[in-house]
Amino acid sequence: IGCFMAGLGGAIIVPSQSAVLGMGVDALVLSFIVVVIGGLGSLEGALVGALIVGIIREIGISVFPEIELAVLYLIAAVVLLVRPAGLFGRAA
Repeated sequence: IGCFMAGLGGAIIVPSQSAVLGMGVDALVLSFIVVVIGGLGSLEGALVGALIVGIIREIGISVFPEIELAVLYLIAAVVLLVRPAGLFGRAA
């Protein structure tokens, strides 16, 4: 169902706007970081991960905009090292 909805959305939007290769990469990377921090299979983790990413991005943009994404990657790497399943993820 999800693939159908994505395809339908793409089919509807492309005729009215131009599609560029890689146009959703920024959102995809942020979503991946949220899932890594929160943990797979956890809605609470997704919420906490999104809050952490949002707060860190806003602080980063206002304080050190040059390395804002690097700080997010560093936080995701630390979470993966300390808790490979994420903060709220279940260990396999």
